Amino acid sequence: MPNKDGTGPQGKGSRTGRGMGRGNRPLGSDICTCPKCKHEVTHERSIPCSKQNCPKCNTPMKGKNCLD
Repeated sequence: MPNKDGTGPQGKGSRTGRGMGRGNRPLGSDICTCPKCKHEVTHERSIPCSKQNCPKCNTPMKGKNCLD
């Protein structure tokens, strides 16, 4: 890396530059929330919140920090 400032070379091939930005994204919600009754359950890995139903009112759940 030039000058050891962390920017790296501005090349066009693979393994050059600053990369694709992987690892800086949030992984998702840790809590699934019912949009109807507001009941919260812990998110189960590999099962999207939208595929789980609320144990109280049987409504499809949403991730707590989801935009839609």
